[in-house]
Formats: sequence, structure tokens, C-alpha cells
Amino acid sequence: MKLKIPYQDKITLGYSLARSAHFAAQQFSLPIFEFLTTGKRRHPQSLELAKMKRAYAELYQLLKKDADNIQHGYYPIDVLKPENLTEHFRRYPRIIMDGYQIAKRRTDKRNKDFGDEANEFLKELPEYYQRNFHFQTGGYLTKQSADLYEHQVEILFSGAADAMRRLIIPLVKDIYPGQGEGLHFLEVAAGTGRLTRFMKLAFPKARITVLDLSYPYLKKAQDNLHDFARVDFVQGAAEDLPFQAGKFDLVYSCFLFHELPLEIRRQAIAEAYRVLKEGGVCGFVDSVQKEDAKDFDWALEQFPVDFHEPFYKNYTVNPMEGLLSYQGFEKIRKDQGFFAKAVVAQKPFSA
Repeated sequence: MKLKIPYQDKITLGYSLARSAHFAAQQFSLPIFEFLTTGKRRHPQSLELAKMKRAYAELYQLLKKDADNIQHGYYPIDVLKPENLTEHFRRYPRIIMDGYQIAKRRTDKRNKDFGDEANEFLKELPEYYQRNFHFQTGGYLTKQSADLYEHQVEILFSGAADAMRRLIIPLVKDIYPGQGEGLHFLEVAAGTGRLTRFMKLAFPKARITVLDLSYPYLKKAQDNLHDFARVDFVQGAAEDLPFQAGKFDLVYSCFLFHELPLEIRRQAIAEAYRVLKEGGVCGFVDSVQKEDAKDFDWALEQFPVDFHEPFYKNYTVNPMEGLLSYQGFEKIRKDQGFFAKAVVAQKPFSA
């Protein structure tokens, strides 16, 4: 049956599809450069036609849902504002060069390869964080890594990363309608502040505290969000939040939990529960897990191999909904699209 899409949705969806095609083209170009530099082809079985068709069908449904959410007013069309094209294309050669370094680390199995800039921060950070996630240069601990990260993630997900991040906003809007008047949000592991930007556009009157372990990424978030008022920045860890109990209306994160050991995941959820007000909301966007997407088992198994994600396999078999329930959260609701799911749950009121 042919889908009937409103005219405005068609324009929005058309833009998102064109953007996705652009990043997909960049994605398919990187293995060529990797082959030219290392002489090795990487996992051609992951590109089987049936798998790719299924993945791109899911990507299309995600982008359509994103367009629908704009049409329904969950967030403004401003979330689609493109970055400066000159900056975008100037960055791409740096991504190609970093791709060469990533390929060499993957081949040599070097996941704790740091330079002087990153080494300055290592002694202050927990052991699980002291690695080159994704084999990327500097891990999460250099200015260059922070400069390239968002572009690299969009390439990885064929331009779907932003739409995946935004899956959480309608779930939060259903609990907190309006512009966020009188609300205080905490984003944990905010990285360069990409989801923060979308949250601020959806809830322009909310106050948002941005927290991340990485000083270079936190500095990049400050640069990216300098146009927004009532945004604070704090360096800290999800499992040891430097805030008093009952302070926030919403604690949320994006692409955090799959990079944490199980025990740290539990501690991070316990900390979110502690700093939330009664009736407050805990939410996250992260990778789908085994029970969410049976058709993508192949991707869930291959991802930690390709991108050095040592805690990912454990994450995929320990449903986050169960950890939330165990902590005492109630009214768990979720949505998913492409390779991501969004989940929200509420801290109960005292009897």
C-alpha cells in the first residue's frame, strides 16, 4: 500500500533522505581509502544485499518518523538546520586521514593508543574510559576527536544519527508538554552537545545542565551551544553525579550505556534516580538490544568487533528496561528506529 505523506512532510523527508544519501556516500568511500592504505578488505559479509535492504528500509522509516514528529510539533524544523558546508567539506579530508589511523589501530589491535594531549587527562579518569573507543585517534580525549566525532557518527549511521537521537524527545514531550517552563534537565555524557541542541530547541525555556567526563568534548559542547541561554557545563561521571538529591526533572543520556560495564550501568541508573525529583523522568537513547531487533543480530555481533566496544556484547543481552525496573523506576515507555531505541521511565512519588 502506498504511503500518503503530507506535502510539508514530503519536503522535510526529502531533505533528510538527501542528507542521508550524502553521508552514505561518504561511508562507502572510506573502505576504499582503507583498502588503499592497508591492502585489506573489511567484512564484506556485513554488506550482503538482503541485510542492506532491510537496514535501509528501517532507516527510511526512522526518517519518516522524524519528519512526522516535526509536523506534529514535537520539535521545530530548526533541528534540520545544516552546518556550514565549507566547514563540512574541509573536515572530510581530516576524517579520511583519521580513517587511515583507525584502520592501522584495528589491524594492530591497539586500543590504548594515546598521544601527549590525551595522556594529560588519563590519570583523572576511570579505567573503563581509558581506551580508544571506535579505535579513533585520542579516544574521547583530544580536540581533534571532538571536532570530528559528530561527522564520523553520521557517516557510520548513513546520516541517521541525529534522527536517532531525537527519538527521545516525543517521549519526554508526552510527560512534559510545553516549552519547559520551570524545568531543570540534566544530560549525562553529553559529548559535544548535539542532543542538547535538539532538546533546547524543543524545550527553549528549560534549564539544561550538560555533564561529560571529557574536558575536550565538554569544551566543544560549550562552543556548539554558545547561542543558547540557561545551559550550564559540568565535568563529571554518570556513576558519581556531583549534584544534590532531588534536583532535576529529567536526567537523560545518548549513546552512553553501551560503553559502560554492567556494574557502572547500574550505578549510573542509581545516580539518576537519586538526583531526580519525585515524579521525575529518566531517559536515554542508545543502541537496540538483542530483544529489540532480531533482524539486526548480525550488526549487533559485528559492531564491537569493528569498533572496539568491549562492553557492547554484555549490553546487548542485559535489557536496560530491566535495570530501570530493578532500581524502582515505573511507567517505562520506549520507541525505536533504525539501530537505536529511546526509553523513558518515571521515579515514583512517595506514598
